[in-house]
Amino acid sequence: MTNLTSQLSTWLQQLRAIAQTGLAFEPRVYDQERYQAILEITAQMAATINGDATIDPKLAEEFAAQWRAQIKPGIAGYVTPKVGVGAVVFNARDELLLVQRSEGPWFIPTGWSDVGLSPAQVAVKEVREETGFIVAPQSVIGVYDGAQWGASLQPHFYSIIFYCQLIGGALNRHPVETLDAGFFARDALPPLIWRNRHGWLDRAWAVHRGEMTDTYFDQ
Repeated sequence: MTNLTSQLSTWLQQLRAIAQTGLAFEPRVYDQERYQAILEITAQMAATINGDATIDPKLAEEFAAQWRAQIKPGIAGYVTPKVGVGAVVFNARDELLLVQRSEGPWFIPTGWSDVGLSPAQVAVKEVREETGFIVAPQSVIGVYDGAQWGASLQPHFYSIIFYCQLIGGALNRHPVETLDAGFFARDALPPLIWRNRHGWLDRAWAVHRGEMTDTYFDQ
C-alpha cells in the first residue's frame, strides 16, 4: 500500500466512522440526511480507491449497505477501533513461539479481544487455542496502532502485545486456525507478516533477556 493510498484509506475510515456514529444517535432529519450523504460519498470513494477514477455503482452500494447494516443505536453505535491481543512466548532455549495461519506468513499468537475477558486472559486463550501451550502474562511489551503498521484499515485496530512465561502444555495446533506452529531462534525465523517493523522483534528479545522493561506505544 503506497503512502497516498494509506492516507486516503485513513481518511475514508474516519469519514465512515463520523457518518455511522452520527446516524447512531438519531439525529434530526436534516442532520440525518447529511450523515447519509457522507456515508454514500465515502462508499463511492472507497469503490474507486484501488482503481481509476470511475465509480463502480454496484460496489459503492454494497459498501454503503454494509456500513448501514453495522449501525446500532446509541453508545453501541459509536465507532471505535477494534482491539487485538498478541503473546510473545519463549522456550528454555530462547526461541520465539510463532504460528502460521492459512494465509502463509508467520506471526506470534494473536486474536481479537473477547467480551468478558481481560486482555491478559485473551492472550492466554489465544496461545492455548492456537498452539496448545499454557502461558502466564508477565508484562505488556507494547501497544501498537495497526494503521501505522500498514495494516488494512478494515477495520482500524490496536494491538496489545504481552510478554508471557511458558508454564506448561504441549504443541497441539488448532485444526482450522493454525497451519503450523513452533519455536524459532532469532537467526532462523520463517517469513513474518510484520518482519521487524517498529523494532518489535528486537524489543521482544530485549524484554526476554531483561534488558528492557518499559512499554512501547505508537505515537
